[in-house]
Amino acid sequence: MTIASSLNQILPQRFLGFIPLFIGVEVVLGITILNKAGGVYGILSIITGHPLNFWQWFYNILAIMTIPFYISALIHLKDKPRNARKLSLATVVYVIDTFVGFFYTIYFIYFWFSSEDVSEEDLGKRASSTNSQDLSAQSASLARELYVTASTTIVVSAVRFYFTLVILSFTKALLKQDASEQKYNERTRSPDEEDEEVISATTGIVGEWKKFVFDLEIKSKDFLVNFFK
Repeated sequence: MTIASSLNQILPQRFLGFIPLFIGVEVVLGITILNKAGGVYGILSIITGHPLNFWQWFYNILAIMTIPFYISALIHLKDKPRNARKLSLATVVYVIDTFVGFFYTIYFIYFWFSSEDVSEEDLGKRASSTNSQDLSAQSASLARELYVTASTTIVVSAVRFYFTLVILSFTKALLKQDASEQKYNERTRSPDEEDEEVISATTGIVGEWKKFVFDLEIKSKDFLVNFFK
């Protein structure tokens, strides 16, 4: 059994069980764009004197870099048949972003706890100057922080995983519909070929960027078409 066939068994047919996937993808992309916009504030936090290490900088920069792809997919969601190409790239970016986010979530949890002022060594030192009741209260506070952080992380990760399945499911259906329409379309040239001709005629930095993005869109679309076969 391939990964695609196994994935098909868990892909949702409707968002939250009763909402059309189209609306679900709009919601997911909207939430993601707002969430990624927080990367700007993460970088600007250095102005307030909040230190950022390399990995925090890298994560925030990645978040900002993904925003244009999500915005493009959201804007062209109703633009047939170009939406299949646009959403394919956004889907690939979203899947990669999800896996990167999982790793960074684990890292940030570790970073947060390792940066806490209260450690086992601190508690040992305080034990000599505080009574057992105070020490017990400090331990209980740490336990609550660990529980809240772990619970929140699990919930957020589960939601993100579900959002990924929603986007994959809708993109799969969109690519299937796009293939059917092109098969029975009498036009000799596809919209992708027409767009490629227009983009190829564009010059300058903007033109190079459009060519780069268009190439990524086509490769993402081809990759997903082959993946879902």
